[in-house]
Amino acid sequence: MMFRRFLPAAAFVLLPAMAMAANPQPAAPPANATASLAHTPHDPAPEQVDAHITALHDELGITKKQEALWTPFAQTMRDNAQRLHDAIDSRREKLPGMNAVENMQSYAELTVERAHDMQTLNSSFAALYESFSKKQRTHADTLFRQGDAEHAERRQQAADTAATAPATPAAPATPAQ
Repeated sequence: MMFRRFLPAAAFVLLPAMAMAANPQPAAPPANATASLAHTPHDPAPEQVDAHITALHDELGITKKQEALWTPFAQTMRDNAQRLHDAIDSRREKLPGMNAVENMQSYAELTVERAHDMQTLNSSFAALYESFSKKQRTHADTLFRQGDAEHAERRQQAADTAATAPATPAAPATPAQ
């Protein structure tokens, strides 16, 4: 089922790696073991967010009665995606002039913003989830679990690839975040 690559739905906007599931790209191994430790998350394009929202709507079988709860949930996903985009742009602009401490602080602030957005999205989803039929709830539960498992598997594969890649000289490494 293609849609499972989009899950967990609520985390799509907040866990940017989920956006890559909509358009998978092979992970390039880092130039050395620590090169990938300092990074800025993937910034999903607006069309990826909209495609995800549409697919999720269809997959969850949102009824006309549930549209009043779906609309704010979908808007929260869009708002979160825009905030993430703005935060990533800001971080990327400042990154070349940051020292290591500023870099880590910037990433920490981005993580806090993403966590806050996730809480907002969860509140919006909770109301929608409460309106689901038993069948919809069971289906949503399964989809979210599968999405989490697939996301974890992709991360492990990327880590395995990075661990087995031959070390090559590259730019100086940056600290872990």
